[in-house]
Amino acid sequence: MTFARIPVLGIALLITLASVAPARADQILWNYNWSRSPGIIYSDNSTSSYITLTDQQLQTAAGDSNIVATNLRTYSNAPPDAPATFTAKPYTLSLYLQDLASGQSTTLTFAGKFDGSISELSSNLINTFMGQTTQQVVLGSNLYTATIGPYSPPGPTNSSNAGSISAFAQVTVQPITVQDVPEPSALLLAGWALPLGGFAFWRRLRRSANKD
Repeated sequence: MTFARIPVLGIALLITLASVAPARADQILWNYNWSRSPGIIYSDNSTSSYITLTDQQLQTAAGDSNIVATNLRTYSNAPPDAPATFTAKPYTLSLYLQDLASGQSTTLTFAGKFDGSISELSSNLINTFMGQTTQQVVLGSNLYTATIGPYSPPGPTNSSNAGSISAFAQVTVQPITVQDVPEPSALLLAGWALPLGGFAFWRRLRRSANKD
């Protein structure tokens, strides 16, 4: 006795698979801002020689993007032959991230330190990042990867161009998402096809039994 159930049920399965919409590569929107601590870093032995770090207001970005964590400027009245020194002066930069699709948010914190010297006519500052320079977090259905750096040193006092610490933020879609689930239209077609396949199979069995 041979049955025709396999072709019929196979058609139902093909209808379901063919109706699954492919994943779309839409741009992922996210909000961010940076905060720093402290805002002013004083030299080892003077409050008249210091480095300033700026905050950044809330911004919106789409997909992967370079973002500026802070701008740096130096201020000093120290003579060039006796510059003010900085020895392992610590700071932190905190990145607030918000996934707009889900509304979920978090804050990633990066740390560093400054060494070197500045005077009224010079600036020689070395930045060293400490701890993790790349951090990841899942917000909603998206994976965010933030990498701190590079560092651009600031010029002397009254320099027109500020130094900066930048970062690169990469956004990817998580491998396991709801996009792998068939759309309602696909499920509806499958729901009609499977009962029809079962009815055809029942009729085949009945005809075969009557012949016997």
